[in-house]
Amino acid sequence: MGVGRDTVPDVSRLRRLLPAVLLALLALPLPAAGAQEPAKTETAAAGAVSATFTYRDVGHGQWKDLRLQITRGGAPAYDGVPGGEACKAPYCAPDTFRGSPALKVADIDGDGEPEVLVDLFTGGAHCCVLAQVLRWDGTAYATTQRDFADFGYTLQPAAAPGAPAIFATGDARFAYAFASFADSAFPVRLLTLTAGVWKDVTGAHPDALQADATRWMKRYRQRRNGKVSLGMLAAWAADEYRLGHATKVKAFLATELRAGRLQGDRYWPRGKAFVTTLERRLRVWGYAAGAKA
Repeated sequence: MGVGRDTVPDVSRLRRLLPAVLLALLALPLPAAGAQEPAKTETAAAGAVSATFTYRDVGHGQWKDLRLQITRGGAPAYDGVPGGEACKAPYCAPDTFRGSPALKVADIDGDGEPEVLVDLFTGGAHCCVLAQVLRWDGTAYATTQRDFADFGYTLQPAAAPGAPAIFATGDARFAYAFASFADSAFPVRLLTLTAGVWKDVTGAHPDALQADATRWMKRYRQRRNGKVSLGMLAAWAADEYRLGHATKVKAFLATELRAGRLQGDRYWPRGKAFVTTLERRLRVWGYAAGAKA
């Protein structure tokens, strides 16, 4: 089938129209030079401390003009760019993706002096909520940072006056250890920050550990014999080890092994290899410390 004459472009006509088209395009208004999206601003305050966090979303997953300013007792006390080497521009973003502000001011360590907390997102498929805490050391603001991986954290208020607040999170070391990332489970981890030092206080909260262990065991039983269940069983074992129940864990694993229920995914340890790998990693990661054998 041939091509009809009316489907062939009239090149001579296009040449005659081109100058008029160009003139029309030149007549269109152009955006002002340097025009950008307006900066966004977050503010927070507690006691004598107030903070302002500004940033600009320039699109394509890039952010610019991040700036943190702190006023203490009405006087400027800090002015800088959050993130540093751990969260580099232009991909360092304010972590507002979890539906909460990126900026907080609160007495995190219970000493009566509010700290400034900025949540940042470093980007990546399995990365990373970065918490940057600025505390007054008597003369200036000192910075402490912690990477909370994919799931971030929840800041729980202090249980009593003078006690530190608790950063509730999960143990990121369990990612890919016993299952794919989607099927990995992360045992609860509770942290405090005092004088710039992070401390794992999970063992001091048996109620939280027991609730977490119960949750993972329930999910394991629901998916028992499935290829995606061993990540949940590993998280349960970690919580029970923290509670001092090593004997209980070993007995249950032995029963499941004899019953042929530790199959898991073929790309990760299963059967006897799962038991051996789990026990070794719990020791290396400190879960077995203090456990009652």
